[in-house]
Amino acid sequence: MKIIIPTASLFEQTVGRQKRADGQQYRLMTYVVQQLVDDGLLLYNTLTCSLVLLTPDETADITTQRELIDRWFLVPQEHDDLKLCRQVRQMASLLKPSANTIGDYTILPTTGCNARCFYCYEQGTKPVTMTAETADKVARYIVKHRGDEKVKISWFGGEPLVNAKVIDQICTELSQQGVPFRSSMISNGYLMDADMVERAKDLWQLQWVQITLDGTAQTYNRVKDYVNRGVNAFERVLENIGLLTAAGIRVEIRLNVGKHNIGEMSELVELLHQRFGTNEHLSIYSCVLYGERSPEDIAELFSQRMQLEQQIAKCGYCHQRLPKDIQLNQCMADNDGSVVIAPDGHLGKCEHFFDRELFGHIDSEERDKAIIRKFKELRADSESCATCPFYPQCYRLEMCPTIEMCTLEMLQEGLHKMKESMKYECYLKNKNVKDNENR
Repeated sequence: MKIIIPTASLFEQTVGRQKRADGQQYRLMTYVVQQLVDDGLLLYNTLTCSLVLLTPDETADITTQRELIDRWFLVPQEHDDLKLCRQVRQMASLLKPSANTIGDYTILPTTGCNARCFYCYEQGTKPVTMTAETADKVARYIVKHRGDEKVKISWFGGEPLVNAKVIDQICTELSQQGVPFRSSMISNGYLMDADMVERAKDLWQLQWVQITLDGTAQTYNRVKDYVNRGVNAFERVLENIGLLTAAGIRVEIRLNVGKHNIGEMSELVELLHQRFGTNEHLSIYSCVLYGERSPEDIAELFSQRMQLEQQIAKCGYCHQRLPKDIQLNQCMADNDGSVVIAPDGHLGKCEHFFDRELFGHIDSEERDKAIIRKFKELRADSESCATCPFYPQCYRLEMCPTIEMCTLEMLQEGLHKMKESMKYECYLKNKNVKDNENR
């Protein structure tokens, strides 16, 4: 058996290895996901976060593998997996120190945008742009509230590049203060150019950018409806994706899928593959539009989307990593170490609530603790949670706009993506071994 990812440190601290019992019949834990590969069988435990590779011989009689028992891949037939998961969560949360500092910042330089997508959930929002004075205060707020670790900044909008000068300002001030940081960005990519890519890499410390594509050229240009007329926006964005990846900045292309464009997405993926080839700095995934996320819409699009995801994987664009430690929160919203900073300096917990449910301001240390608690409230488990392999890594937040998306189709899609991530982790492990051997 080959260890691809070891057991999570928090699990080792709280539970440790499983003691074998003579005479017991063992089964795979509910939270174990399997994936056949050329070298054997991959097993990933979503509770322990461990990934292992079994040889074909070991796979032949999997329930007798003693190390799989030690590492909690196998448990006794009558074992209560759900009870153990809840106990581990509780113990791990007690061991993990509470966040007294803020290390993750989602900053909106503006709520304005140069595109006019029909599906945007920010439609109708009054554009607000961050001033130089507020940007200076944002930098000072980060300096004051950061911990000792490297700060992570996510630039969001609107379109953050509409107000790129405050990104320059904040990053310059952080650098002058000796604050180590790295950043990411959600952008349509239109306003990028060679000079900006250079600034992004050197000044902004930009690690990755998510760029949305809504179809092939004609559909994309119609859906985006950019305020900048007379330019082939689709071609311009593809050129900018090339500039970013050439600079070593990772680009994650999000394919926004709906009934209006699902039929041309396969053609788009093929076009991207012909243009960029297999690129370690480029990944692609598809996502159903917010307005088409009813269970009925998801079911209708599911078959075509699964074919699309398989095509994406075949082209080598699935680069999503697996969690390496026990997840104690869902996202920024229920993380005490994360904050959203609106263009006017107000503080929030979720990028989807940038103009409401705000708990404070960068000018004050006062906090509305009731709102902070509100974003941590969990919805009760459903019946399906007891047998769901994703349960250890899932927190159903009551405030989350996507909470109703837990359908059979979405679970099947999640399993497909997890299995692709398992194969990717195995590839990286083998690549690292070969690289070390060649040194």
